Amino acid sequence: MTTTNPTPTTLGARRAAVRHLADVERLSNREIARRLGIHHRTVARDLAAPAPAPAEETAPDAPDAPTSGARIETRLLHPLDPQTIQDLNVLADPRTGALPAGLLRAIHAAAERRRADWQRATERRLAEPAPASGRPPARAHVAP
Repeated sequence: MTTTNPTPTTLGARRAAVRHLADVERLSNREIARRLGIHHRTVARDLAAPAPAPAEETAPDAPDAPTSGARIETRLLHPLDPQTIQDLNVLADPRTGALPAGLLRAIHAAAERRRADWQRATERRLAEPAPASGRPPARAHVAP
């Protein structure tokens, strides 16, 4: 069986690819299977599975979007190194693709600590009196 596109590596990514090919490109299950290199019954199971909940545009505690009206695309600001991606794939549940709840809590807690550091640094910088030279104050540096 020759494939046009390689099969996505995670369950969620594969299901998203199957849904895209079925809904947007209006391909048959067999054609989707040929393109992704999977069985046509797998395509049928993926389409029968409940659709994932739509992702939020920004995190609940994220700062407001810029006032330019430009839509912000949800993405990572920095690419993950291959070892981190591999580690996350190993930790993910093979049936659902979800990461363990404890790991998600640890990531969330670390992000909350970083946000609090940023907020404190911003508040300190705004509380500083303006220099007499007319230049803006030096930017506060938050250690990682």
